[in-house]
Amino acid sequence: MKTTFFEAYKKYINLYWEMLDKAEILDRTEDIQKIIKAQKDYDQYSADRDPASGLFSSYFGHEWSEKFLYEFLFEDAVPLAVPNATR
Repeated sequence: MKTTFFEAYKKYINLYWEMLDKAEILDRTEDIQKIIKAQKDYDQYSADRDPASGLFSSYFGHEWSEKFLYEFLFEDAVPLAVPNATR
């Protein structure tokens, strides 16, 4: 029995393989540095706005939440400095 979901899944997978076949290898230092910066920027943006941070803090405490956020989920992000607060 065919389902709409399975057909959509097959189309998605085929498109993914097609994109991989057409992908170009980037081996110039400038390109690699640009990609690394984009990943770091993404991690920082995501960590700064993660909606689950407060939930994690309420369940597991602030320290655990910060470690999970910055050392696991978004390891390239840097915690924002909180003025007049001690860590």
